[in-house]
Amino acid sequence: MTADTARRPSLTVASGLLGLSSIASRLTTLVVMALLARGAGAEAVGYYGLATLSASFTAAALSFGLVTHLTREAAAGQIAPDEVARLHAGRLALLGLAVLAAWPITSVAVSPALRGAFLLFFAASLLEQWNETGWVLVRGTRRAWREAAVNGGTGALLVAACAVAATRGGLTLDRAAVLVLAAAGLRSVVALLATGAWRVRPARVDVRTRLRASLPYFAADLLGLIYFRGDVFVLALFVTAAEVGSYVSAASIVGPAVQVAASMGVGALAYAARRGLAGDAAEPLTIYRFFRLAGNLAAGALFIALPLGVTILFGSAPDVVALSAVLGLFLALRFANYGLSAILLAEGRAGGRLLVLVYSIGGNLLLNLLLDGRYGSAGAAWSTVLTELIVATSMLWFIRDRGLVRPVLAGVGMVAAAAAVLVGVGRFGQTPAVLATGALLLVLAAGQALRGRGARILTPAEVR
Repeated sequence: MTADTARRPSLTVASGLLGLSSIASRLTTLVVMALLARGAGAEAVGYYGLATLSASFTAAALSFGLVTHLTREAAAGQIAPDEVARLHAGRLALLGLAVLAAWPITSVAVSPALRGAFLLFFAASLLEQWNETGWVLVRGTRRAWREAAVNGGTGALLVAACAVAATRGGLTLDRAAVLVLAAAGLRSVVALLATGAWRVRPARVDVRTRLRASLPYFAADLLGLIYFRGDVFVLALFVTAAEVGSYVSAASIVGPAVQVAASMGVGALAYAARRGLAGDAAEPLTIYRFFRLAGNLAAGALFIALPLGVTILFGSAPDVVALSAVLGLFLALRFANYGLSAILLAEGRAGGRLLVLVYSIGGNLLLNLLLDGRYGSAGAAWSTVLTELIVATSMLWFIRDRGLVRPVLAGVGMVAAAAAVLVGVGRFGQTPAVLATGALLLVLAAGQALRGRGARILTPAEVR
């Protein structure tokens, strides 16, 4: 197996395809859960969710940050594809042991009638996580489309199989578990073929060195969980369970878009890590502007869809709409900050990103303690928005690229303008405020896109 030194795809392809892949995965999960709820009830969906959540935490604990580390190193040409393939094979053995270890644990925590299905869901989710190290071999290359194609295609097959089962006696928990595991197995086999990871040549791997290098990424992953979940625990100290529920509901609306942004960030990391081969000094600016544009588009679309979407999902819930609107501002900033994170990691500064998370968690905790007691869930939502300013400032400090300062300030200014519209128009009604804010963000995104077209004809020096 040899390194892929072919010309990179565009940033839109490298990052956008991973975003599309993430969207396809989320839609597949949503449809399967809906069909399972109709066929087996809400309890079955709950067990499905617990199994996949348990697998996600297990995979995160056993990944040791290798996925992000290898994405950066492989794209930068710092690790041979053969070594990636061997680490990929080793991860399969490790996750297999996790499935075996889960067997006695589930005998205590899960009823015998549900134990088999729970383990099948658990194993299927671990296989999904395992594929990540294989896809490292194509991310940032002209073969990057294969990841989105494989995930989307196998997801469509799973949905079709579940739909057929639903029309023939109903989709039971056991049937769903078998189908989900079969789809995960098929996806893993096709991924091996698509990436070439199946061509593993036996050789020694310096696992200790790789794990030591990936520890900053591992620590950042764990701190990231605290950052995205810790505010709920602080909020619970000050408000009722019902108000916490409204905040969690709002976060669940924004959450999938944040996951898409995270996937796009991985694609951008693979793209940016090859910058040393391309030698284009203007690329940090290109990456940031791309994510700023994507963030405004995503947030604008969210605002426009909020009034109807919340009504469909939760009924009449003005509190959820209000909180989701504030978190929509967070979404725009989070997208942009994922672009900065990709730039920082591509430069090999994983320690810097770790410190960014430490500062952000500290700032978020302080803001929540100051605002939650007085403003409740609204204080928690605005704390989340303000924390992203700490993230952006810290990222800029560690990247140390003066060419990014003005674009970042412009991005923050756009979100500040949207916040002003949300608060100002909010005096005349919630729905007009949400729609006006969404329209503003979409107009700003359109302006960025038009300006970006003109910027492509400039030289790197002129862009600076």
